[in-house]
Amino acid sequence: MRNVAWLEKEFEELFKENYSRLFYCAYDIIGNAEASKDIVGDVFSEAWGQYVRLRKGRVDAWLYRSVRNRSIDYLRHQSVERQYQQVFLDMESEWEEEDSESLEEDIAYMRKILATFSSQTRLIFEQCYFKGQKYKEVAEAMNLSEAAIHKHMVKAFAILREEFKKKAGKR
Repeated sequence: MRNVAWLEKEFEELFKENYSRLFYCAYDIIGNAEASKDIVGDVFSEAWGQYVRLRKGRVDAWLYRSVRNRSIDYLRHQSVERQYQQVFLDMESEWEEEDSESLEEDIAYMRKILATFSSQTRLIFEQCYFKGQKYKEVAEAMNLSEAAIHKHMVKAFAILREEFKKKAGKR
């Protein structure tokens, strides 16, 4: 038990010495403070789970590399989300060009898909997409991180895209 307390104290010192540096490393890459905090927190959480093994090596280098890699992954994920949003916007503009009967059918289909989402994902999607709220606004209102809002939106767009692809294949 004494060993664990000593490890916890050592890890706490590691956290205090490196948090700011790692936060600014992530922030320099992604430019989003909330997401940077989430990334650094996730890396430290993972590091704690592996700390006995990590402390034998260069833990500082592992932390820096992990934060850098997760920040790059975050940017890639953002890019994918923007692609999903563009696909959805393209689909929406196609709807406008179609006749009203087909449009009503597509809107009903979309409502049917939205009904399958979890209540939280559906609420987030409606707030961000239909009401035009920023992720930060929704995050604050729901007491979630912007990264969590982002994950829900990516999930929603992926499902909608897939379902509409299936529907288009049936026509």
